[in-house]
Amino acid sequence: MNVSELFELTYWIDDNIVRTQIPQKYQNLYGILQQYTQPNHPKQPFETQKNDLINSLEKVPLDQLTKDQINFLCELGIAEAVGNDGIQTLEDILYKNVIDVATSAQKIQQIFQKINKGIDKSKKIKEGLDGCVSKERYEEENEVLMRVNFTGNAAMLNIVDFHKCGEIWLDIGRGIAVAHDSSPEEVKIVGATKGSIIFELAVARIIANTASNIVFKALEFAEKILNIRIKAEELRSLKLKNDKIARELEKEADNEKKGGIEEISAEIIKEIGLQKKDNVGDKINALKKAVEKLVDFIDRGGEVDFVISKEEVVDNEEDKTHQQYNKELRIKFQEIRKLENKIKLIEYKAP
Repeated sequence: MNVSELFELTYWIDDNIVRTQIPQKYQNLYGILQQYTQPNHPKQPFETQKNDLINSLEKVPLDQLTKDQINFLCELGIAEAVGNDGIQTLEDILYKNVIDVATSAQKIQQIFQKINKGIDKSKKIKEGLDGCVSKERYEEENEVLMRVNFTGNAAMLNIVDFHKCGEIWLDIGRGIAVAHDSSPEEVKIVGATKGSIIFELAVARIIANTASNIVFKALEFAEKILNIRIKAEELRSLKLKNDKIARELEKEADNEKKGGIEEISAEIIKEIGLQKKDNVGDKINALKKAVEKLVDFIDRGGEVDFVISKEEVVDNEEDKTHQQYNKELRIKFQEIRKLENKIKLIEYKAP
């Protein structure tokens, strides 16, 4: 995560955690639960405090953050206490895994204390960076930030890898852009970070929509392929004299990947409606190449993340339509992150 991202995250915490009074709402719930631990004290129902907290937690816009920002939010002890994770944790504490009321109250107390510590750290970071770093936003109103992370076997280790990756992403960007009657130049590089190298691209929403569809479908096939390869490794770990079955499984994984590329290409061509138009052979070929390169990038461990910036409240119908489209994109981007996390969990448990 670069410094600008970190600085922007501190403002996000102010807007969506501090001003919405989430720590106080945890504390309010804790106060009511504490009454149940005191003998002869009148007991009050805690449904109002619980529902008020849940309403706030489900409105926290985690989809406005990059994955690096979410990871840092985890380090601050805030991410797991908000959004769907926070709601699930709260329901576990209050209903599913209840030992006694005193324990539930203690767990709630630990959560809001942890959030407060995270907020204090965020404030110190913000104060330290204020005046040294400016808030940045490179993408236009109708664009989506697309972050390409060169990790795993898709990592760049030298200048030759850099050149190859550039050619790969030229094919990907060009194929998706021309399929929508756009030029490759409309896929703009707006930033880059080091460590594990990340390219930040600003793309039109329609291009982001197609790219995210390909990424999601590619991840679904990547999960299947990974499970097949894990089975092959398990067989090899047995050190059998004949590893024919393991080799057959590896071959099946390759066939699954090839079949996946063909299936995804057909689905994307149909979604865009290219098969219904005349003289689109070049566009279809370019799109197929983009799908092949993007599926391979995902299969080799590369990651693609999408972020839509915060929108203001609007009144006219055209802007409302755009907001609804953005809402649908955000849901899709969240599904991509969930699937990526699921695959990482499989990889972690792999032999």
